[in-house]
Amino acid sequence: MAMTTFFADVGTAMAVPQTSECATNACDDFDYHGQDLTDTFFTKGSLKRANFSGANLSGVSLFGANLEDADFTGANLENANLGQCNMLRTNFTGANLTNAIVSGASNLETVAANDSDWSQVIVRKDVLMGICANVDGVSPVSGDPTAMTLECP
Repeated sequence: MAMTTFFADVGTAMAVPQTSECATNACDDFDYHGQDLTDTFFTKGSLKRANFSGANLSGVSLFGANLEDADFTGANLENANLGQCNMLRTNFTGANLTNAIVSGASNLETVAANDSDWSQVIVRKDVLMGICANVDGVSPVSGDPTAMTLECP
């Protein structure tokens, strides 16, 4: 009796990288302004002083990255993962962070957040107080006060 074997075409599985090029080779001071970076990974990268102003980073993972003094002015960070990032003096002025993940991020109280949108972003209460103390302006997305999008007390 002959045996017949069938093979199903299941395609190629793609793994999400645990690190990025910027994790092995620092991307400090790189200029990404105005670029569409939606398919780029910055996980665990060193991005100190990087310029992301006006860039589209929707859904991008920056998990664990060092964003010290990075500039995200006017950037789209909707649904981005910024968890466990170092955000020392990171500039989010005019940025859209709607639904972004920031859990475990450090130095959030030092960020510039004027005229930005933080709708649906969960921020620890003690950290929130630090951001709220220095925030002003309105959301570029909804027109609501930035303090309202942060749910400042």
